[in-house]
Amino acid sequence: MVVLISTASKVQANGQLNAFRPIYYLGCKVSLTSAIRAAIDEVDPSGGRMVDLFAGTGVVASAMGASRDVTTVDVQEYSRVICSAVLRPPRLSAADTRRLSTDVAEGQFTTRLLWCLAPLMEHEHKSLIRAVQGDVDGLIELLEAPSLVLTEEFGFLDADSPLTEATSEVIRRMRAEGLWNAPETTVARNFGGVYFSYQQAALLDAALNVAARSGDDVKDALTAVAISTASTLVNTVGKQFAQPIQPRSKSGDIKAGLVKTVQRDRSIDMSASYKSWLQKYADLTPAAGAATMLRDDYLDALTAHGKDFSVVYADPPYTRDHYSRFYHVLETMCLRDNPQISRVKKKGETTFSRGIYREERHQSPFCIRSEAPRAFDLLFGAARAHDLPLVLSYSPHEAGDGTHPRVVSMAQVIDLANAHYKRVEISVVEGMSHNKLNHNNLNLAKREHAEILLKCFC
Repeated sequence: MVVLISTASKVQANGQLNAFRPIYYLGCKVSLTSAIRAAIDEVDPSGGRMVDLFAGTGVVASAMGASRDVTTVDVQEYSRVICSAVLRPPRLSAADTRRLSTDVAEGQFTTRLLWCLAPLMEHEHKSLIRAVQGDVDGLIELLEAPSLVLTEEFGFLDADSPLTEATSEVIRRMRAEGLWNAPETTVARNFGGVYFSYQQAALLDAALNVAARSGDDVKDALTAVAISTASTLVNTVGKQFAQPIQPRSKSGDIKAGLVKTVQRDRSIDMSASYKSWLQKYADLTPAAGAATMLRDDYLDALTAHGKDFSVVYADPPYTRDHYSRFYHVLETMCLRDNPQISRVKKKGETTFSRGIYREERHQSPFCIRSEAPRAFDLLFGAARAHDLPLVLSYSPHEAGDGTHPRVVSMAQVIDLANAHYKRVEISVVEGMSHNKLNHNNLNLAKREHAEILLKCFC
């Protein structure tokens, strides 16, 4: 049966505005942890191991880790890395923090990579100075230029421009140093000049290099520090990775405030930010219980490990805007690979995505209208097969409210849950709404009730 919304089933968001946030994350559950914890404890009073099937940045797992063993599951590597760092934070002394910060800022690898990128760093610096003085042409050219990877493979730049000369020299130096197509330069080659200044990109690569050379006890944590630093530095609207700065409006005019925004973000001191994040992670309280982090599909995890769990928490991505492209930079930073870049059609011609999106980036079935009902059915069925109670987070949509529609309605979700569980109840969490995207058509209206918790009892 279904218990409809009543006064008793409404709960308030806890509003933990100062809780730890490792990155800017859409639909972050920081303000909901009290309500989610209460729902999980209600469906499973035993206090056994909770599995968070779409863990993201580990906010819910971290809250539950204070009283339960927890397992985090997410198909993306960046999530596994962040959850590992949050649930098992590094033990770093003041001397460790100083040593790591110095290695990132001044280490031998850093010196080599900064030398390789020096021509573009100098060009970027001069272009920004001229832009502040009123001549924005050089800055616009730089912001609209493709990444080093795409430039090297496909050209795209004017043959005689100073930017072309600087880019060619950088690629020549990287090849001479054995750093072209190397995992040590993933950020600089893919995202330098696009999402970060070239100097910031070099230092992010240095931070990832330090993490890769570290012991297994701190490797994930130091990688997470680099990810969080990247989220602080990124030069985009809203500090997300959906798309780089667009210097022009659709009409071709230079956007107001462009120079100020670029100067603000690309002047952030990477070394200072890195050191600050090191300390923030070191100050975290470890999970009280045993914590396990898996990079896996939700169904595969339930099938392989369901017997080890006591309760399921699920917060699937419900719309196309969630993580098919919002976290690709962080994913590439963690994998340190050479991904194929996705292609798009513009004015009838095929070109590469300006956002440097991964060709094989994950698209959740919960976002696809034709696949979502079956995805929910499989989720409920797989959990129930192991007699696992389940709490599902759902952000509802009402037709005409200005928000992106969910591909499956709340009523459909309830019917699917009822097909597997003996009792299904819903609670409305009041007093919060999800982070919005950026401007114009993506600046969505708030919903009166931004979250519903579906409680499934065995």
